[in-house]
Amino acid sequence: MKNFIKSAAFKALAAVALFLVGIMIYAASTGGVATIPATITGAIVTPLQSLGAGISDGFYKFIGIFTDSSSLKKENQKLQNEVNELRKKQVELDELRRMNEYYHKYLEIKEQNPDYKFADCRIIAVDTNNKYGNFTVNVGLLSGVEVNQPVISPEGLVGVVYEVGMNYAKVKTILDPSVHVPAYVSRAAEGGTTGGSLSLAKEGKLRLNYLQRNNGIAAGDYVVTSGKGEFYPSNLLIGTINEVLQESDGVTMYAIVEPFADIRNLTNVFVITDFEEKVDK
Repeated sequence: MKNFIKSAAFKALAAVALFLVGIMIYAASTGGVATIPATITGAIVTPLQSLGAGISDGFYKFIGIFTDSSSLKKENQKLQNEVNELRKKQVELDELRRMNEYYHKYLEIKEQNPDYKFADCRIIAVDTNNKYGNFTVNVGLLSGVEVNQPVISPEGLVGVVYEVGMNYAKVKTILDPSVHVPAYVSRAAEGGTTGGSLSLAKEGKLRLNYLQRNNGIAAGDYVVTSGKGEFYPSNLLIGTINEVLQESDGVTMYAIVEPFADIRNLTNVFVITDFEEKVDK
């Protein structure tokens, strides 16, 4: 309280009060309030009117801030909803475009191999505990899928079915050491069997084993299935030779093969459920 009495605000209020008392005394001595000079009245009333007007304008501006903010929020939400809808449509268009390209390649494979029967499918799970990219697809016995049937993409051989349920199948990729595919190098007509290893699988590659010395194989040659046995049709693309090396026995050779199919980034594949050339060669 003492601080307020000493403050400039108190002093200003006291001055105004004294001024008003003086005005009242002057009015009483001259016949009433009506005789107060207009200039004095204006001097008091005008600042009060200006203050009132300022407060009124400030109030409406203050309210306007909230009104404008609400409108902006609604407009921003509307725009965000439109952006989200456009993004959704773009994703749908991308999916349609991708599937169109995929089925176009499927038709090309079908035209080139009219004796093949396919089950087209989507990869629904990848075995994260497996080092070779093994996965599960959404077709099974109901689609004619059986164990040991080859799995391909439009680019080439991917792997083989090793377990089947009514509506799913599990696939080992060609990077898995347990998958052995009879294969040969198309240019040199030199044959062998594919096999994987952990170190090569990390690089997305595999081996072509049991090659003879002086085989004429060179980097860039194509590796395809030989068709020997009953599970794989002939001439399915497997990959490209990276290099040819000598086995530790000093007698045979092997080649490092880079698959045509991008094993780690597949989304859709085909299971070859049947083909005509099922005879040993």
